[in-house]
Amino acid sequence: MVAVAASAAIAAQSSSIPGLDVKVTKIEHAASASLKDCPPGTNTVNAVAKPGEQFELVTVAMKVAPDYKSGALNGKRPTAEDTAGKKYFTPSYLVDFGSATDFSCTFPFRVAEGTKLKTLKIENATVDLASIDK
Repeated sequence: MVAVAASAAIAAQSSSIPGLDVKVTKIEHAASASLKDCPPGTNTVNAVAKPGEQFELVTVAMKVAPDYKSGALNGKRPTAEDTAGKKYFTPSYLVDFGSATDFSCTFPFRVAEGTKLKTLKIENATVDLASIDK
């Protein structure tokens, strides 16, 4: 139940994680969200926004290069910051990539209605979201 979808395939990326290419491809505003881990696995938990809230769904494409240190991000969670500087946490964890080398994940962030996210952080990598979410 997506309220508004923002641009597809955007070149907002960061290479601050050795051996991992991270590219945000889409941001959506929604009333519900899947809380899958990354890469997507068997976790099928869903959440519904409370009145006055929405989910910002940030979809990220990841490419794992041979020089990526296996397990470097296991158990980590991306964070996001809005234009006012407030920090948000996703319930979705990064898990062992295993043999996956090219995949996409969607990270849900529960925010107040109308909130625009400014940045996405995954460890040392920061991606500017302001230019994507219009």
